[in-house]
Amino acid sequence: MTMARNMDVQCFAYRANIVRYRKILTTYLTTEERRFVERRLSEEQAALTQLLENTAATNKSNYVA
Repeated sequence: MTMARNMDVQCFAYRANIVRYRKILTTYLTTEERRFVERRLSEEQAALTQLLENTAATNKSNYVA
């Protein structure tokens, strides 16, 4: 699998997890469950942001003359 394809797969997985965690947060949860899901949501969002920033930086460095 190419590096670009791998990043696409990771990006898709992070986004799917974010959607799933947001849906879970609309249901009844105990305080402990809600904290866990909120933490996981935050981690997934941070991971997606980091991946996108790294991708942008890599793309930018590839085009600098």
